[in-house]
Amino acid sequence: MTEQKNIVIKVKFPTPGNAPGKIGSGPGEITEWNFKRIGLVLGGLLLALTALFYFTSVDDQQTQASNTQLALPEPAPEVKPLTESTVKAPEQPKLEIDKAIVRAQLTTDINKNEPADNLKVPIKIGKKETLWIYYFVELKGMVGKAVYHEWWLNGNLVSRKKVNISADPWRTSSKQIITYTNNNDWIVRVVDESRNNLVEKSFNLELK
Repeated sequence: MTEQKNIVIKVKFPTPGNAPGKIGSGPGEITEWNFKRIGLVLGGLLLALTALFYFTSVDDQQTQASNTQLALPEPAPEVKPLTESTVKAPEQPKLEIDKAIVRAQLTTDINKNEPADNLKVPIKIGKKETLWIYYFVELKGMVGKAVYHEWWLNGNLVSRKKVNISADPWRTSSKQIITYTNNNDWIVRVVDESRNNLVEKSFNLELK
């Protein structure tokens, strides 16, 4: 490809005030620009700037990705499993037995839900006689619970009666037929649903 060169044309312009046709002493110059070559140079410069911007952007993205990988999240704190040593079961409120019983007594009868008398021990009885004996108990603070009246003779359970409590205070009683035997070690007691002994009364029989 033949290299193109700038063409310079020298033209003599008439000097003002001189006669036409008289040529001045110095020649003038007219320069013709090679726009095609200028366009190629500008295009190359633009391409170089574009390439520089692209590679700079790629480097920034790689650097940001590298920083992201290095910023690892902190490990979560160790969580220990719950055991009996770390968690204590809440203590269940205990029944105050000494405050649950208002009254308790042996009696020969119950009138209008009240004991007729207070039977003294040892109980007098004939050899062939039978007696009905009542055990009266008044309780408080036990609404919604249940109690059991138990009658024991010589260590053996003779009878057991369940009583559901629906008011406060609550009066209840149970009865047991008594006859004379060679061994008359009686115990009557009231227990709750957990077999806690709330109150009891021991007595013996004595011949008249």
